[in-house]
Amino acid sequence: MADAFYIGMDLCSDFTQLSYYNDITREPESVSQLNNKETYLMPNILFYSTETGHWYVGGEASEARFHEEGIIIDGLIENLAEKSVVTVEDEEYTYPQLFVKMVKLHIESFLFRYEDATIRKLVISVPEYNALIYQLLSGLYKEMDVPESAIEITSHLDSGLYYIFNQEQELWINSVALYDYNADGLNYYRIDISRNRKPEIVTVTHEDYSSQMSMAIYGNDLYQMDTDFTRIAEYEMKKAYISSVYLTGVAFTNKWMKKSTAVLCQGRRVFVGQNIYTKGACYRAVGGDYQDFYERFFIETKENVLFDVGISLGDDKDTFIPIVSGGKQWYNIRGKINVILDDTDMITLVYRSRHTQEEKRETVQIHGIPKRPNKTTKLSLSVEFENPTDGAVIIRDMGFGKLFPTTNKIYRKEFSIRWEE
Repeated sequence: MADAFYIGMDLCSDFTQLSYYNDITREPESVSQLNNKETYLMPNILFYSTETGHWYVGGEASEARFHEEGIIIDGLIENLAEKSVVTVEDEEYTYPQLFVKMVKLHIESFLFRYEDATIRKLVISVPEYNALIYQLLSGLYKEMDVPESAIEITSHLDSGLYYIFNQEQELWINSVALYDYNADGLNYYRIDISRNRKPEIVTVTHEDYSSQMSMAIYGNDLYQMDTDFTRIAEYEMKKAYISSVYLTGVAFTNKWMKKSTAVLCQGRRVFVGQNIYTKGACYRAVGGDYQDFYERFFIETKENVLFDVGISLGDDKDTFIPIVSGGKQWYNIRGKINVILDDTDMITLVYRSRHTQEEKRETVQIHGIPKRPNKTTKLSLSVEFENPTDGAVIIRDMGFGKLFPTTNKIYRKEFSIRWEE
C-alpha cells in the first residue's frame, strides 16, 4: 500500500525545508537533504544537466553542477516579477514557471524516497502573504495531480502558532516569545493569552528590529551582535511574563550568543531550531486534534479576519446566516450561500464581530432583475477579501431553472469594517 503523507513546507527566499508526519511518533519529522543527512535547509536552486537532460533541485542541484555540464538557475523568488525568460535547451521558461518547477521538484524529491508515495495534505508556509506567490502556489495542485483541497498556503506567523500551541501546555501557560533572525534582519513576536474571558484570546505583538539588527550590519563582529541582542531581549522580557522563548532563523545557527543566553534563560525555557515553521505547517496539514487551539482560543493576528459576514433572514428571530466565518487568514477565507428572494428585492448584509458579537448592517437593493413570481429568484452570495478589514460581497443572479433563466448580472457590494476599541 502506497504511503500518503501529511507534509509541511517552509518556503523562504533562499532555502526550503520539508517535514512529514510520522504516524508512529505522532510528531512531524524534518526531511534532510538526500545527499547530506546533516542538513535540512534545501537551497532554492535548479540545475539542468545538458548531459542527461535531467532537472535537479536543492542539494542535488548544488552537487550536480560540479559534476555535469549544464545550467544553474537561482534567484527564483527574487526574480518572480521579472519579464525576462531563461532559455534551457531551446525552450524558454519564465521565472514563475521555474518557481513552480522548483517547488514541485522539492516535493517530489521527498516522495521519490518511498514507493508510490502520495500527498495526503500539503501545507506551504511562506514568510508573509505575497499575491503572486499565492497565485502560483494555489495552482500547484494541478502540477502535483492532487485535489485542490490537498494543498494550502499559510504564513510563518500561523505556522509558528501551530507549532507553539502543539507543545506541552506548561511552555505556553504564560506569554511566549519568538525571535526570527534571518538575512533580512531580526523580528520579534510576543504571543499573549488572555484567560479572563471566554473564549480565551490570543494576541500577537510584532516588533520589527531589522533596522537595528541584521547580519550585514555586524559582519564578523559577533560580540557586538550579542551585545545588541542582549539589550533588545532585556527590554522585551520586561514587558510580560514569558514562559518560553523560541529562536529561529539562520543567524541563530552561529554560536555567538553569550550574554543574551543568560538573559533569555532567566526563569524560562529557550529553544533554538530552524524547523519551527515547517513543523507548524505539518501540524496544520494533519489538522484534527492539532488545530484544537483554534477552537479553544480566539486568535487575533494582523492576518486574521475578526468578524463573520452573512445575511439576516428578516424573520421574527432575526436569524443570522453566515456566508463566511472569520477567525482565519483573510486570503484563506472562502464561502458561498444561495438564497431565494421571498417577496422582496432587498438583502440585509450583516457583519458580526467574533470578539464582542457587535453587528454592523447594510441593506442592498437588487436592481435590474426582471419581475418574477415570488420565490423564483435565486441569488448566489460569496465574499472576497482584500485584507483583514476590507472586501466585497459578490451577488449573482442564478435565475430559477429553465422557467426563469439567469440574467448573468453580478453585483459587488464593497465593505470596510473596523471596530472601535
